[in-house]
Amino acid sequence: MVEVLTEKNKELFYDYFNIDTKKFTRTRILLCVLFILLYSVFVNFIGLTDNGYWWLIGILICGLIGYKMPYMELVSKRNKLVLTRQYMFPNFLRYFISLLSTEGNVYLTIKETLNYVDEPFRPIVEKLIKELDDPRIPNYEAFMNFAEEINTSESIMIMNMISDFSEQGINKDEIKELEDTILRLQENKVNELIEYKVGKIHKYANPIVVLAIVYMIVFVGIVAVAYLGMMNVSASS
Repeated sequence: MVEVLTEKNKELFYDYFNIDTKKFTRTRILLCVLFILLYSVFVNFIGLTDNGYWWLIGILICGLIGYKMPYMELVSKRNKLVLTRQYMFPNFLRYFISLLSTEGNVYLTIKETLNYVDEPFRPIVEKLIKELDDPRIPNYEAFMNFAEEINTSESIMIMNMISDFSEQGINKDEIKELEDTILRLQENKVNELIEYKVGKIHKYANPIVVLAIVYMIVFVGIVAVAYLGMMNVSASS
């Protein structure tokens, strides 16, 4: 929510998703105007324009919501992508460990994992290979850039170990330590996924109950207004 309000990483998100900034800004302005128009029609319909300056505050709020909505979707898309990659990271590491014994080389092993990883993890593996091929980028920096794409403390520690394998050679004891770390990471991610799924069920269940209650209140209100209108007509006749 803080990022949506401040937009301090806006340029990073634009670059990450290859956003056309002019087109994106036009969309934001159009949504801002649309929200203001819809709100204006609504307040005129129910007669709130005579109620001081509160309706003007509502215009500002609706305009801000309309303007922020595309950026909020962009942030949500990025967060979902990172979360998905975090859950896919242990599988990538399992492939890496399994292939390392046959390839015998960190770089060749990472290239071989491309045959096994799926979207949306594959692009960051391709990016890692591209950076390892680039003589201007140190190998350690390429591995850390990859870890940042996963965005967890475990990814930084593990990719640091793999970077050491790449520079100093493969050590059996360190391989065993890496295997144990990957196993713990996979168990943790399975537990996190279960908790996330359960939390998601509660998250979507509660709004449904609230909407049902709101619907009942609105329905009762409409019936009450209609009944009072009929009573007034009867009394006047």
